[in-house]
Amino acid sequence: MMQANNIRAQLQRKMEKLEIELVSVSANNPSFYTNIRMALVNGYFMQVAHKGGGRRRYTTVKDNQV
Repeated sequence: MMQANNIRAQLQRKMEKLEIELVSVSANNPSFYTNIRMALVNGYFMQVAHKGGGRRRYTTVKDNQV
């Protein structure tokens, strides 16, 4: 949890530096959990791979590394 707070503080400082408005969304908002899922998926996109070639063989989507 400390790491999450640290990352949030870093993002907040960046947004303030770039003069981007920081907007909080209530957990009651229907898009709250959708936004969290989208952020996670965007963050892990570089690690997406598909199975192929062999039983334990995966290839990354971005640059076809095995």
